[in-house]
Amino acid sequence: MKFVQKLMITAGLALLVFSPITAKAQFMFDENPLVGKQAPDFTLKMLAGPEMSLNQYRGNDPALIFFWATWCPSCREELKLLSKKADVFQKSGIKIVLVNLEENPRLVKAYADKLKLPFNVFLDEASKVGEQYSIIGLPTVFFVDKSGVITKMEFGLPENFVESLSAQNNKKS
Repeated sequence: MKFVQKLMITAGLALLVFSPITAKAQFMFDENPLVGKQAPDFTLKMLAGPEMSLNQYRGNDPALIFFWATWCPSCREELKLLSKKADVFQKSGIKIVLVNLEENPRLVKAYADKLKLPFNVFLDEASKVGEQYSIIGLPTVFFVDKSGVITKMEFGLPENFVESLSAQNNKKS
């Protein structure tokens, strides 16, 4: 009888220990429902000016929509990488759309100035666009082709993101 009790306790502990890992793995590999669909348009206040819509800003260019916050260490590193590649994006006709989530505009401005961000920043103070795009963690990156369709979503910048965006830009629409 003691063996059965020990076995049940061990099995119960194993379930407790390993269940969150399974849930986390499922969470991280779930496909965003927007992939393969038209990127939802949104209008937000810009850090350096009036409101602007995604479609107005992007035009007919492919885009990388980068959801971020100043408190996110991975976001900070990836913003530095994006900044270093700014000239490549500009020459390739690729729009970088930085969407800051739920932060005070003064804080975002101070951080953007410190980093000398070469991109416009959309301010999603109420996270309405974040909810629209089903953001569940930061950074989250959406790749949008010339026709405005989201081709993929990543939790951060993949290694070959510049080549991937450039390839999208070179495709015939």
